[in-house]
Amino acid sequence: MPESPAILAEAAAARQIASASPGPSAPGRLRSRMRAWPVGRWAMHTVLILGVVVMIGPLVWMVLTSLKTAADAEAFFDTPHQIGAVLKGLWPDPVTWDNYRAVFTERPMLMYFANSAIYTVCRLIPSLFLCSLAGFVFAKLPFPGRDWIFGAIIVTMMVPFQIKMLTLYEMMVQAGWVDTYWGVIVVGLMEPLGIFLFRQTIRGIPDALLDAARMDGASTLRIYFRIILPLIKPTLAAYSIFVFMWSWSDFLWPLIVLNSEALKPIEVGILSFSDINNPDYVKMMAAATVAVAPVVVFFLFMQRQFIQGVTMTGVKG
Repeated sequence: MPESPAILAEAAAARQIASASPGPSAPGRLRSRMRAWPVGRWAMHTVLILGVVVMIGPLVWMVLTSLKTAADAEAFFDTPHQIGAVLKGLWPDPVTWDNYRAVFTERPMLMYFANSAIYTVCRLIPSLFLCSLAGFVFAKLPFPGRDWIFGAIIVTMMVPFQIKMLTLYEMMVQAGWVDTYWGVIVVGLMEPLGIFLFRQTIRGIPDALLDAARMDGASTLRIYFRIILPLIKPTLAAYSIFVFMWSWSDFLWPLIVLNSEALKPIEVGILSFSDINNPDYVKMMAAATVAVAPVVVFFLFMQRQFIQGVTMTGVKG
């Protein structure tokens, strides 16, 4: 019995839908190939493990060296180049906490800590406000030459800080900010990376939401404070980690612009344990461990928001 035209049409439509259905995604195909080829999975895990060793190894060596005596730390450099001997030489024998006591008794570490906290906080809060506001302007407020200006800002990301350093120092001299808190704080308040991150995030916010707020009589600043900021909290958290890390670990610029011992941050203060002829490795490592602890704690506290914020920068509505 011949099939009816309706049945033939339904069958043709089903075949068309089946042929148009997308196949497995690229990550799915990769996972299937990895399951079919165990060697690739082992290679990927090996590369990841090597990456972890390269990134975590120096931190582990720093902490373990800070727990050694000076003689034990110097003996490590004479260890034979064998994995077993190196691993055994890494472990402090005996474990001593004298280096940490010396760090706080021989140098004004608490003063260095306070200075670093001042520089970090005074950079962090204004930087979040200024960069997010600039990102909002470049993302949602059209004006002549907007894209050209934003492109010029992005180009400055490719200019190394060492090239701008001399000009910045001359500006600090003219402003009278050499050897002052302001000389360290104002440099880095607005970074091109921050403007870029916030612009990319804010571009994903629907324009209809902003138009509705304008129809209700909201001003531009009110839209920024009441709508934009609450929606970009993950990016604010992510960029705060960057600013905190940059400000807390800033070494070169404070070393150049500061002369007074009372203004030095902790990264410059660590340099006081170094002597060209007789460097005190164990105390330097103890001071470095103390200096890096706030950055690690801050990142662990904000890591979820950091991952979410970085992901949001690539989303565009």
